[in-house]
Amino acid sequence: MTKCWFDYKTVILSGASSGIGRDLAAKLIKDHGCTVIGIARTETKLAAFKEELGAAGEKFSCYAFDVSDRDNWSNFAKDLTEKGIQPDILINNAGVLPKFARFENYSLEEVDSAMQVNFFSCVYSMKALMPLILRSESAS
Repeated sequence: MTKCWFDYKTVILSGASSGIGRDLAAKLIKDHGCTVIGIARTETKLAAFKEELGAAGEKFSCYAFDVSDRDNWSNFAKDLTEKGIQPDILINNAGVLPKFARFENYSLEEVDSAMQVNFFSCVYSMKALMPLILRSESAS
């Protein structure tokens, strides 16, 4: 294992149940010794991934919630604080890709949903978690 600045850190990763997020979580755990706190909407997908990790699954914990809801991030940060968990890194990976169409064919609801997940969830997560991450030894 190559020494990296993020080796053995505690990483919060949204969109961890599939795609790039799932692969990234596995790599962080297996190749860098990180503890990963995975976030996604579907608890069953998170649990299945944890099981697939085998023994490495002990370094993966998961929270199922909608990242586009500001209160969910506040509650998550409060839960981490109450449990004494010190996150070092936040990776905002969750995202949605609307169906491919000409812009005029998108409904306002589709545009709003994409903005909530792809943009505002990053704002909400950073506002809720930055005070915790700044307490990390690696924040300096």
